[in-house]
Order: sequence, then structure tokens, then C-alpha cells
Amino acid sequence: MSAEALNARKPLAGRPRVDLSEPLDWLAAGFGTFRAAPGASLFYGVLFSLACLAVLGLARELPGFAVAFLSGLLLVGQLLAAGLYTAARQLERGRPVSIAAGVGLLLRRRVHLGLFAALLALIMLAWLRLSALLYGLPAGAAAPSMESYLGLFHGGGDPWVVLYFTGIGFLLAVTVFVISAVAIPLIVDRDAGPLAAVRASARVVARNLPAMTIWAAFIVALTGIGILTFFAAMVVLFPVLGYATWHSYRGLVDAG
Repeated sequence: MSAEALNARKPLAGRPRVDLSEPLDWLAAGFGTFRAAPGASLFYGVLFSLACLAVLGLARELPGFAVAFLSGLLLVGQLLAAGLYTAARQLERGRPVSIAAGVGLLLRRRVHLGLFAALLALIMLAWLRLSALLYGLPAGAAAPSMESYLGLFHGGGDPWVVLYFTGIGFLLAVTVFVISAVAIPLIVDRDAGPLAAVRASARVVARNLPAMTIWAAFIVALTGIGILTFFAAMVVLFPVLGYATWHSYRGLVDAG
């Protein structure tokens, strides 16, 4: 049996509760990793920014599919972040950062990564269908346009509908964060199965809820900055957040 397979079977023991200041340490470590591998970091940052701009363009051309495009962007972001995890892993092991070698590692992890991506896709599809219920769309119809969603908050929407929409959206965001906080780094690092990765992720979030709440707030705030700069800042912020997520995995899960 390979060393990677044995490593994947190790108990996923989490550390005791982390300090509330550790999310700042993860961000600082993320900046440090960015500086250590600027070329690969900017490569992934540019790819993600271009993906964001492409989705924005598609949403303008096909507004009825805007929310579906945004959901797809989340999956693209997760996959690109996996490339950043391979770079951080190479640096940890004293190896030069190689995008080709990183892609090779992801291909070896393709089964478990693919299954986890399918799980996220199912969650996104559920969100689209639940959102469509607001407008009574039949099954198989296009999702409501972004303008329709934004119209809910311009004073003309039923307060209960707005509450339903925001509540479902919040639950979706929390669910995705809880199951994916350290799941993909764990799959990349150990080739853990998707269910084991989800359980480990949910466990460390529950054990460190205050610190993870702060970490989630940092992610939202920095992503907001990226959006306000029309994704230009995401060229740097995306790889920094990706590397910081890797360091959070190292801080939250016993990687020994």
C-alpha cells in the first residue's frame, strides 16, 4: 500500500481549540506564502479574476442564468484554490513550486476531488431550485434573473419572501463553509475521502466556532474588497486567501 494511502487512513485528529487571534496568523502566513511563490500565486489569481469577469459578462448577456453562473464560479474557485494548496504543500516540503507537478497531484486526487465537487454542485442546484420557488418557475426552467433577486430588496418585495430568500441563502453559505473549511486541503494533502473530509471539516468548525466565525468574516470582507475593485484585487487576494486556508488546515487538523 502506498504511503499516501496509509496517510489518508490516519485518524483526522483535530487540535484543541485555537485562539481567536489565529485567523490573523493564517492571513499573515498566506501573505508569506504568496511572497515565497509570486509567479504561481499570480497565475491562479489572474485565472480566478478572469473567471469572475467572464461570469459577469455572461450574466449580462444571459441574465436569466446569472445565479447559475455565480454558483458555477464557486466551483471554479474551489478547484483553482486546490492548485494553490498544492503549491503551499510543495513549499512545506522544501520543493520548488511547480504548477505542472501540482496539476499532476490533483489528477491523482481526481476521484475524491470530483466527488466533493459533485456534492457542492448538488447543494448549488438545490439552492437554484429553492430560489426558483419564489417565482413559481416550473422544473427545468431558467433560474430567476439577478434583477429579479435584487428587486426583492428594493422595497417592493413581500417581507416574508425576502426573509425566506435571505434565510435560505444564509443557510447555504453556512453549509458550504462548514463542509469545505478544510475539506479540499485535506483531500489534496492526504487523499482523504470526501465524506471523511466533510466530517473533519464540520468537526473543526464546531470545535472552534468563535475563531471560525472570525475567519469567515475575514473571507467575506476580503472577497467584498475584490468585488468592489471589479476583481482586480482578487489577483492578489484570491491566492492569499487560498494559502491562508491551507495554513488554517494545518492549524486546525493534526497533519502529522
